Amino acid sequence: MKKILLFIPAFAFLSCGGSEESDKLDYVETKYDKEISAYLEDQDWEPKREKSGLYIYTEIEGEGMKPGPEDFLTLKYEGRLLDGTVFDGSGDNAISFPVPVKQLIQGWQEGIPHFGKGGKGTLILPPDLGYGSEANGPIPANSVTIFDIEIVDFSPTPPMPPAPELDRSVDYSPEIDEYIKSKKLSGFEKTETGLYVKVEHAGSDEKPTLQSYLTLNYEGYLTNGDKFDGTGGTPTTFPFTLGRTIPGWQEGIPYFGKGGSGTLIIPPYMGYGPNDQFDREGNINIPGNSILVFDFEILDFSDTAPAENF
Repeated sequence: MKKILLFIPAFAFLSCGGSEESDKLDYVETKYDKEISAYLEDQDWEPKREKSGLYIYTEIEGEGMKPGPEDFLTLKYEGRLLDGTVFDGSGDNAISFPVPVKQLIQGWQEGIPHFGKGGKGTLILPPDLGYGSEANGPIPANSVTIFDIEIVDFSPTPPMPPAPELDRSVDYSPEIDEYIKSKKLSGFEKTETGLYVKVEHAGSDEKPTLQSYLTLNYEGYLTNGDKFDGTGGTPTTFPFTLGRTIPGWQEGIPYFGKGGSGTLIIPPYMGYGPNDQFDREGNINIPGNSILVFDFEILDFSDTAPAENF
């Protein structure tokens, strides 16, 4: 569930003309309304259409208060296309999102607050409320998306994930040592977990904790030199805490204070493990069991979420 922080581009609705059927509607029917109507013909449930074009089916409303834009969700969900293709989901387990509702796709921002704890239902999103006019991994451009959701809990504070169990049955130190030697690098310290840390500048005495939100520059690449992520010199502030990052960052970043810079070389069991990681076009950019190299500079950190800093 890796790409939920998306800026949704503006989208022009297409009028369906003045048919007798559309004259009975209290909205201008788009081609996506027609696609959704055709889909619903085979369903035994009927959602309500909101003015935005979002369709909401409430199976169970849930209890008490509803989540707001600043709340963090714990829920079960499945996302699929109109043809039934499942592109994302939590399976049978509830997951906690590391970002608040206001940073999710627009259809979730509007639809989630209709449900309280224990609430269940379905959201049907036209593209302008979902993933827009560009392909996003397994989601084609201009796709209507459907989400079955069950709200397990929500909270105004971000969730902390359980400490990961590190499987160190494979020793990647020889491979990392060979990489360091071949690149004529120096100054690395190997920790007990097998993480390699190089401190160029230690920075301030105060160090970030797992509850800190980071502002930093960084570049991530594989040992073959392929770049898979980075800020390109423009600082970024993460909307989630250090405790929501990969284990290699959780251990390595606290070596550095504000103004600190250096490099982390992360064995796979402290990175993304055996699972392939994909870019927004659906291409593998981090193969399973890859050693990761990160150069970074810590500009700032705070225990206050970024949206609250302004």
